[in-house]
Amino acid sequence: MSKIVVSVIGLDCPGVVYAVSSTLSTLECNIEEVSQTILKNQFAAIFVSTKPDSLDNGIIHDAIANAIENRGMHLSVTIRDFEEGLRNVESEPFVVTVDGEDRFEIISAFSKIFADQKVNIENLKALMPEEQKRALLVFEIALPMEIDRNALRRTLKDKARTLGLQLSMQHRDIFEALHRVQPV
Repeated sequence: MSKIVVSVIGLDCPGVVYAVSSTLSTLECNIEEVSQTILKNQFAAIFVSTKPDSLDNGIIHDAIANAIENRGMHLSVTIRDFEEGLRNVESEPFVVTVDGEDRFEIISAFSKIFADQKVNIENLKALMPEEQKRALLVFEIALPMEIDRNALRRTLKDKARTLGLQLSMQHRDIFEALHRVQPV
């Protein structure tokens, strides 16, 4: 068995996950992990799956593309061999939230700081309602242990201040404890 990555992107409609997962199952591929989201009616998903070594990626691609097309869906499919990460850096999970008036450079400004510091963004959610002219960004980052957290926090806060934004940086455990919805 070998691993593949299947990515699917396009116009959302009910049944996309079923079309992909049932096709993979029929081909004796086992889904190990999946992440999917919908943004403004656009579907995006990544499936990490094992496949029989004798099964060609082109056959998998064609089978999924046909399943999608037969259901009248409008999505693109990409299949590639799974690659292991180059390095596994010991890190801690942090959440950085940015809030304020929407500007063109918000995502690039903060992602540049993370890139310069070799901080991996593991998840990013950016909400920018057009009618409100506001932006809310939630960066989930893997902060390497050797990075000075206070120095990074100061750098991020300085950038937020120059852009007229509010910023918060918390360990993920603290963030989740503060934002957990409790039953009433």
